[in-house]
Amino acid sequence: MKPVVIVGGGITGLAAAWDLQQQGVPFLLLEASDRLGGKIRTDRSEGFIIEGAADSFLTVKPWAWQLCRELGLGDRLVGTNDKQRNVFVLRGGKLHLMPRGMRLMVPVDPAGLLESSLFSEEGKQRMLAETAIPDGTTGGDESLASFVRRRFGEEALEVLGEPLLAGIHTADPETLSMEATFPHYLEMEHSHGSLTTAMRQAETSPAPLLPGQPRTAFVSLQNGVYELIETLQARLDAHIRLNSPVEKIGADTTVYLASGEKIEAAGVIVTTPTAQAARLLPGVSAELAQTLSGIRTISSATVSFGYREEDLPGPLDGFGFVVAANEPTHLLASTWSSTKLPGRAPAGYALLRVFFGGHRHEADVNLSDEQLLALAKAELRQVMNIKAEPVISRIFRWRNANQQYEVGHLSLLARLRQQSPAWLRLAGSPYEGVGIPACVLQGREAAKQLAEII
Repeated sequence: MKPVVIVGGGITGLAAAWDLQQQGVPFLLLEASDRLGGKIRTDRSEGFIIEGAADSFLTVKPWAWQLCRELGLGDRLVGTNDKQRNVFVLRGGKLHLMPRGMRLMVPVDPAGLLESSLFSEEGKQRMLAETAIPDGTTGGDESLASFVRRRFGEEALEVLGEPLLAGIHTADPETLSMEATFPHYLEMEHSHGSLTTAMRQAETSPAPLLPGQPRTAFVSLQNGVYELIETLQARLDAHIRLNSPVEKIGADTTVYLASGEKIEAAGVIVTTPTAQAARLLPGVSAELAQTLSGIRTISSATVSFGYREEDLPGPLDGFGFVVAANEPTHLLASTWSSTKLPGRAPAGYALLRVFFGGHRHEADVNLSDEQLLALAKAELRQVMNIKAEPVISRIFRWRNANQQYEVGHLSLLARLRQQSPAWLRLAGSPYEGVGIPACVLQGREAAKQLAEII
């Protein structure tokens, strides 16, 4: 029997491979580089566990932690340190504590918002007036910026909408699609007339936990997120080929490798970034390749620093901070890793990381290592008064790795499905969700769909 060929060895491709193996369907996973995991990278050095991109995954979206339990990693899951779950916002050059009772940008507790120093009095009143704003849903898509301005006002967009909501996607809020990224907000507006009203009602009757669901909103693994990749690799190793770049895919399902080898496939799952997918697929459909090549990407980078706790001006008392739009800084956000998750730094040390790039300062990603480290230290000195030299530092660059879900993204996905033959599936962060759980789901769904027709 011909195998299903999976192109790309990130978490999406590995999840697809695992699902095919569970179904008893022959498969072969081809990865162009010498490592698996894609954007999931964990550097374990000198007692530090340093993540290159995602450091954890949402539990309300169950597909990642459920996969961990399937793999026997259930006892390796670690929750976040919710006793110090403070989140700050950098505005006006100062770190302000997130107002009590905020659910992302929705003020469930009016008193918490009113006592906060983060917003002006006019901004607070405009946000609280959201309950009186009429339903403006039209059945079409709109940008995140348009939605937040409409419901909560301009200040809410600047202070929370852009750094928190658009920041999840490393995106420009003026172009980010609401339908593709926050459809539940549109549903709340339409069903309750107000996000605030809907969330207040939800607070009184929270959804029950699924069987086996961790109790914290985010979880990771004891040795870092890459532990999931290592476990999948060990369980799938006989059907994985590294250093095996694909040259093109033919209309007859033949997969052509750069080495000259040809593989006759029963079906193909492509999990690469869209630019690479577009280069592989003209022989299948010129229209499909053209549509893929039109999807925009943005670059980003992370810089992590380990410090002696005694060298810091104070404890890292929280999960970190985001940065309001228009702040005169190159930082996008900072995660205080050793507070957020256990075991990320040895005793007596602290670990934090900062984020650069995105639509605000994308050129920063192209700075030299020395320049980027110097910039990160200068920004942390300005924001957090950290003057000490770190004992360890790591840089991870993600060039053209953040796909942009722009207004009309769902229509684009429908077009891609129409242009794809039945034996081909496109899956991964460019399409139906950027987090680890969404990528796991997409990989497994692609595997199930192909298994039904081959």
